[in-house]
Amino acid sequence: MSGDPSDFDPQTLWQSQAQEHEPMSLAEIHQKALKLERGVRWRNIREYVASVIVVAFFTPVLLHRESWMMQAGAALIILATAFVAWQMHRRTATNPIPEAGQALRDHHRQTLIRQRDALRSVGWWYMAPFAPGMVLLMMGRWFQSHVSSRSLAMDHLAILLASGFVVLVFGGIWWLNQLGAKRLQQQIDEL
Repeated sequence: MSGDPSDFDPQTLWQSQAQEHEPMSLAEIHQKALKLERGVRWRNIREYVASVIVVAFFTPVLLHRESWMMQAGAALIILATAFVAWQMHRRTATNPIPEAGQALRDHHRQTLIRQRDALRSVGWWYMAPFAPGMVLLMMGRWFQSHVSSRSLAMDHLAILLASGFVVLVFGGIWWLNQLGAKRLQQQIDEL
């Protein structure tokens, strides 16, 4: 360029810039889309199996008549499990992958965005529904259903420790999902 404003060509300037990274080929995008779809499918299957286990675990508590608080807590946890399984399907189920072209790239990008958004909001749709049931279960243990082989003080300490453990597990789940969302965002940016 000579410095003359009439020589300024924005397209030439834009095309002459160094690329930050090589664009992905359609074959690479297709492979990544297949891998993501398999990963999502297996994660969802594990979650559905875990849902069945949770319902099976809390059904006896629901039927045990010793503590109405624990029964109510178990009922809320079973309802939360059904809600979370439905939300998991609604938020994360994948659509068939197109074979090639711009539709493949757009599909993969949209799938990544859906998965990222589901992970970012996991606190609201995955963990929060369990909180009322967990609180009622702990209150039922605290006020109504003591372990007879322990002193009341030791039983209360066990309940507090269990409650702290639940909070730590929930925090860990939230943190891991936020890390997953960041990794997905990096993949979105690479497209």
